[in-house]
Amino acid sequence: MTADILLVDDDNTMRRALASWLTLAGYRVTQAPDGEAAIDHLEQTHFAVVITDIVMGDIDGIEVLHTARCLTRRPAVILLTGHGSLESAVAAVRSGAHDYLLKPCDEEYLLNSVADAVQRYQSEQRLRDAAQILTDFLHVGAPNTGAAIATSPPANLRVGEISIGTSRKQVWIGSRQVQLTPIEYALLCYLAERPEQVHRYSAIVRSTHQLNLDEFEAKGLLRTHFLNLRKKLGSAYFATDRGIGYMLTIPRSEAELEASK
Repeated sequence: MTADILLVDDDNTMRRALASWLTLAGYRVTQAPDGEAAIDHLEQTHFAVVITDIVMGDIDGIEVLHTARCLTRRPAVILLTGHGSLESAVAAVRSGAHDYLLKPCDEEYLLNSVADAVQRYQSEQRLRDAAQILTDFLHVGAPNTGAAIATSPPANLRVGEISIGTSRKQVWIGSRQVQLTPIEYALLCYLAERPEQVHRYSAIVRSTHQLNLDEFEAKGLLRTHFLNLRKKLGSAYFATDRGIGYMLTIPRSEAELEASK
């Protein structure tokens, strides 16, 4: 069995060892030393499986997992960690991970997990392709609705001093460019399309993460993302209606300035 694998780990020794096992097993392996490099690969190449460490730098394995779930052709994701617990394993699977492995990995267990993940990916793609053929046959010219989320807004958006272009690398606040992760960008676009409106935690997660969670779980998942957005863009832009959801708002001084124009 052959397939394209994206292997992500900031531990060079561990990553190279795993890559060697996978290559000898017949897989085509692309290595990424951190989460940012992994996301760049995911935006450019289709992979059947992503194997990623959880604890990395600014962009961790959970962010890589959520980014992978937002692709039209979603790879199966295997998470690696040196600090596992039953709770974290359950949370990983609830977030869409195919498997959750403790480091250092057993070679046979890893290869079995990857083989299962490749089969899952291939089965999902066959079903997706068959559904698309049927859709094209019944509705000639109908738009493809297979994409998980619209990571690019229909047009450039502006909320106060925040300007949002058609990629995560085209976000500015005033004259300062801001680097967002794919999930942060998706969250910002989602709120910016309907500013000054409260969006429920579960509705946000359903759109940006493709997960059906209850309000408590969704709130917990979003908390870190919004902490990061507030640090990068300013806390005044993000309002919380406690127990309900989040809203993108124009800070009062900027709103008054806009109204006076």
